[in-house]
Amino acid sequence: MPRCRHLLLALPLLLQACTTLPADARFDRDLTSGIAVEGEIHGAYPELGQYVFTYRIPGNFFDFVQVSLVAATEDVENTLAGLRRHDRVRIRGTLIESPSAQRHVELDSIELVKSFDPTPPVGRYDYATSVPQDLVDRGEAVFLVHAVQVDGKVLVVEFGDVVLPIHVERTEFTRDLARNDVVRVAYDIRRRPAGPVHLQLKDVEQPIEVIESAMDFHGEPASIEGPLVLFPKSPQLKFNTFAVLEELPDGLRRQYTLVNFTDPAAFLAIRNKLQEAWDAAGAAAAVSGRNKLVSTSVRIRATGRFNQVDQNQANVQILLDGPDAIEIVSG
Repeated sequence: MPRCRHLLLALPLLLQACTTLPADARFDRDLTSGIAVEGEIHGAYPELGQYVFTYRIPGNFFDFVQVSLVAATEDVENTLAGLRRHDRVRIRGTLIESPSAQRHVELDSIELVKSFDPTPPVGRYDYATSVPQDLVDRGEAVFLVHAVQVDGKVLVVEFGDVVLPIHVERTEFTRDLARNDVVRVAYDIRRRPAGPVHLQLKDVEQPIEVIESAMDFHGEPASIEGPLVLFPKSPQLKFNTFAVLEELPDGLRRQYTLVNFTDPAAFLAIRNKLQEAWDAAGAAAAVSGRNKLVSTSVRIRATGRFNQVDQNQANVQILLDGPDAIEIVSG
């Protein structure tokens, strides 16, 4: 009986240890045990053969891992091609051995749990950039950092409107980068895998040059003018969220989320002002982005202070005092 008692006393501790595993370890454990892992689609780009899955610890939004998905069969490939960002899915498969720190899963099956239907709807997005065609014979280009993780071992960039992974071996050039940095990269196009297109840092003395660091923005005065952007309410957003779009050289674009964290009434007034401007322009005056809508008629100027507190913060934010910090320039 004493032995059983000790086991019973230890059981809650064992269960607690299981539940406190970080997201990446829990994902690996469940997948390799044959358990269907539930999460959501972070990005689905059939034209590029790119599919990314996000697994989060239930109840902990900030503990998550993002995984690249590879179809094992044509049926799975067809299912993937029909998915979109924020769709809830269950997957079964096998972790693929890869020289990259980015997890890759060969899918045996994928099941749609709940589709995401944003309001207002975000239509199909047509890419303007062609890869690898637009990258061939250049060897160097300007990119926007899309994500940097695992101490720089995982680097994803935007070229034009396309998202591309970069294979990294020399993390001294990548670990201090942040999302939304503008960088000049000397690269080679990797021969493997055949798709989606992967780049690798060229073997030169300085393969990455930081042209503009997003972390340097933090706390600085902000005044950005550009088209109004709407991110519809989603599993990650409690309400429609607005941003202002900045068009950068080399066909790059960066958006700044418009927020007020200290005064809920002021934040509501800001959102109401922007929603009214959006609604007045009408649905026809907007085009689809990868995961957003961009107004073709409403142009605004946002004045406040930049807020960039984390390397992988989704967008640089502009902290606004109130609705008067937004000027409707046109629309």
